[in-house]
Order: sequence, then C-alpha cells, then structure tokens
Amino acid sequence: MDTKGQFTYFLLSVAIGFVGGLLYEIFAFFRFLFGCNRKKARTTGIVLDVLFGISFGIFCIYVCYFLRFPDFRGYMALGWGIGLIIYIKTLRRIVAFFEKVCYNGITKLGKRAKTDKKLLKREDFDI
Repeated sequence: MDTKGQFTYFLLSVAIGFVGGLLYEIFAFFRFLFGCNRKKARTTGIVLDVLFGISFGIFCIYVCYFLRFPDFRGYMALGWGIGLIIYIKTLRRIVAFFEKVCYNGITKLGKRAKTDKKLLKREDFDI
C-alpha cells in the first residue's frame, strides 16, 4: 500500500473515532441516569465503560469492514484514539452545554407544572 492510501485510511480512522465520541454520548446519558458519580454506583459506571469499549470496538471493526480497509494497522487504532480525543475536546463541550440547557428547561417546566397543580388544588377549596 502506498503512503497516500495509508494517510487516507488514517484520516478515515480519525473520523471513525470522532463518530465513536457520539456513541459515547449514549453511554454518558446512561451514566447520568444511574448516577455513576456516587460511590454506590461505581460498579455500574465500570460496567457502562466496559460496554462502551466493546461497542466502540465492534463499531470500528464493522466500519473498517464496510469501507474495506486492507487489514488492521497500528495507525488505525491511533486514529480512533485521536478522533475520540478531538471529539471530547471540541464537540463534547457543545453537546454538554445543550444538554444542560435542555435539562434546566425541563426542570423548570416540571416545577412550574407542580406549582400550578398546587394552586389549582387551593382554588378548589376556596369558596
């Protein structure tokens, strides 16, 4: 394989790693749901991390087979890792910001609905 072909496969591997970062968002959501930051749920966090590693590996192998990469090379794994790091350092912050905005909006709506419900109960008893 020529150098140009190897560089192309390396750039594709970086792109695969970047898309794998989007896959990480699914597992990050489950980590948030299960509260894996607390000491009691650390084993759940470990299990979710292992599941992410397995699913990321399967995703990478499937895409490499689909794109007909010649065979596994070390620079491909390096590209996957670099792609993940690029995702975490760039787009993850933007996605986390929008997650926070959506979470705060939903929380405010929930609180508002709860207070409206309490006000309606009070009005039923006022005669």
